[in-house]
Amino acid sequence: MNVTILAANGQIAHLVEERLLTEPTFKDIQLTLMLRHPERLSELNDNPRVTLLDGDLTNPTDVIQATKDADLIWSAVVDHDQTNRPTKNIIAAAKLNGVERVVETSLLGLYNEVPGE
Repeated sequence: MNVTILAANGQIAHLVEERLLTEPTFKDIQLTLMLRHPERLSELNDNPRVTLLDGDLTNPTDVIQATKDADLIWSAVVDHDQTNRPTKNIIAAAKLNGVERVVETSLLGLYNEVPGE
Protein backbone atom coordinates (compact mmCIF):
# COMPACT_ATOMS: atom_id res chain seq x y z
CA MET A 1 0.00 0.00 0.00
CA ASN A 2 1.19 3.51 -0.84
CA VAL A 3 0.40 6.21 1.71
CA THR A 4 1.02 9.88 1.04
CA ILE A 5 1.26 12.15 4.07
CA LEU A 6 0.82 15.83 3.33
CA ALA A 7 2.27 18.44 5.70
CA ALA A 8 4.53 15.63 6.82
CA ASN A 9 6.52 17.55 9.41
CA GLY A 10 3.73 18.23 11.89
CA GLN A 11 3.16 16.63 15.27
CA ILE A 12 0.36 14.32 14.10
CA ALA A 13 2.27 13.40 10.95
CA HIS A 14 5.31 12.39 13.01
CA LEU A 15 3.18 10.08 15.17
CA VAL A 16 1.66 8.44 12.09
CA GLU A 17 5.02 8.12 10.31
CA GLU A 18 6.66 6.55 13.35
CA ARG A 19 3.96 3.92 13.69
CA LEU A 20 3.89 3.12 9.98
CA LEU A 21 7.66 2.74 9.85
CA THR A 22 8.22 0.78 13.08
CA GLU A 23 5.25 -1.51 13.66
CA PRO A 24 5.45 -4.90 11.91
CA THR A 25 1.79 -4.69 10.89
CA PHE A 26 2.68 -1.87 8.48
CA LYS A 27 5.92 -3.31 7.05
CA ASP A 28 4.59 -3.33 3.47
CA ILE A 29 3.53 0.31 3.44
CA GLN A 30 5.48 2.73 1.26
CA LEU A 31 5.40 6.38 2.35
CA THR A 32 5.49 9.54 0.29
CA LEU A 33 6.01 12.50 2.59
CA MET A 34 5.37 15.98 1.21
CA LEU A 35 6.45 19.07 3.09
CA ARG A 36 7.83 22.50 2.27
CA HIS A 37 11.31 21.76 3.58
CA PRO A 38 12.09 18.04 3.18
CA GLU A 39 15.50 18.53 4.77
CA ARG A 40 13.59 18.67 8.07
CA LEU A 41 13.08 14.92 7.71
CA SER A 42 16.60 14.15 6.49
CA GLU A 43 16.83 11.27 8.98
CA LEU A 44 14.45 9.40 6.64
CA ASN A 45 16.54 9.97 3.48
CA ASP A 46 18.07 6.50 3.56
CA ASN A 47 14.87 4.63 4.38
CA PRO A 48 13.93 2.59 1.29
CA ARG A 49 10.23 2.82 2.22
CA VAL A 50 10.19 6.63 2.22
CA THR A 51 10.10 9.19 -0.58
CA LEU A 52 10.51 12.82 0.51
CA LEU A 53 8.98 15.52 -1.70
CA ASP A 54 9.34 19.27 -1.54
CA GLY A 55 5.89 20.72 -2.08
CA ASP A 56 3.34 23.35 -1.16
CA LEU A 57 -0.29 22.44 -0.48
CA THR A 58 -1.45 25.71 -2.03
CA ASN A 59 0.09 24.60 -5.35
CA PRO A 60 -2.29 22.12 -7.04
CA THR A 61 0.50 20.66 -9.21
CA ASP A 62 2.55 19.75 -6.13
CA VAL A 63 -0.43 18.00 -4.51
CA ILE A 64 -1.33 16.11 -7.69
CA GLN A 65 2.28 14.94 -8.10
CA ALA A 66 2.60 13.88 -4.44
CA THR A 67 -0.60 11.82 -4.54
CA LYS A 68 -0.31 10.24 -8.00
CA ASP A 69 0.55 6.75 -6.71
CA ALA A 70 -1.31 6.93 -3.40
CA ASP A 71 -3.79 4.36 -2.15
CA LEU A 72 -4.47 6.60 0.85
CA ILE A 73 -3.86 10.31 1.45
CA TRP A 74 -3.27 11.47 5.01
CA SER A 75 -3.55 15.23 5.38
CA ALA A 76 -2.03 16.59 8.56
CA VAL A 77 -2.49 20.26 7.72
CA VAL A 78 -4.25 23.01 9.62
CA ASP A 79 -5.84 24.91 6.71
CA HIS A 80 -5.67 28.60 7.65
CA ASP A 81 -6.03 29.75 4.04
CA GLN A 82 -8.90 32.22 3.51
CA THR A 83 -10.20 30.20 0.55
CA ASN A 84 -9.18 26.75 1.83
CA ARG A 85 -6.82 26.14 -1.10
CA PRO A 86 -4.95 23.28 0.61
CA THR A 87 -8.14 21.34 1.36
CA LYS A 88 -9.58 22.02 -2.10
CA ASN A 89 -6.31 20.96 -3.75
CA ILE A 90 -6.21 17.72 -1.75
CA ILE A 91 -9.79 16.82 -2.71
CA ALA A 92 -9.17 17.69 -6.37
CA ALA A 93 -5.94 15.66 -6.46
CA ALA A 94 -7.64 12.67 -4.84
CA LYS A 95 -10.39 12.76 -7.46
CA LEU A 96 -7.96 13.23 -10.35
CA ASN A 97 -5.68 10.42 -9.15
CA GLY A 98 -8.50 8.05 -8.22
CA VAL A 99 -7.64 7.98 -4.52
CA GLU A 100 -10.73 6.86 -2.63
CA ARG A 101 -9.39 7.15 0.92
CA VAL A 102 -8.45 10.49 2.46
CA VAL A 103 -7.78 11.00 6.16
CA GLU A 104 -7.97 14.60 7.37
CA THR A 105 -6.45 15.56 10.71
CA SER A 106 -5.54 18.98 11.97
CA LEU A 107 -5.15 19.35 15.73
CA LEU A 108 -3.59 17.34 18.50
CA GLY A 109 -4.35 18.14 22.12
CA LEU A 110 -7.90 19.41 21.76
CA TYR A 111 -9.09 17.01 24.46
CA ASN A 112 -5.88 17.09 26.52
CA GLU A 113 -4.71 13.78 25.09
CA VAL A 114 -1.17 15.12 24.82
CA PRO A 115 0.50 15.30 28.24
CA GLY A 116 1.87 18.73 29.03
CA GLU A 117 0.10 20.51 26.18
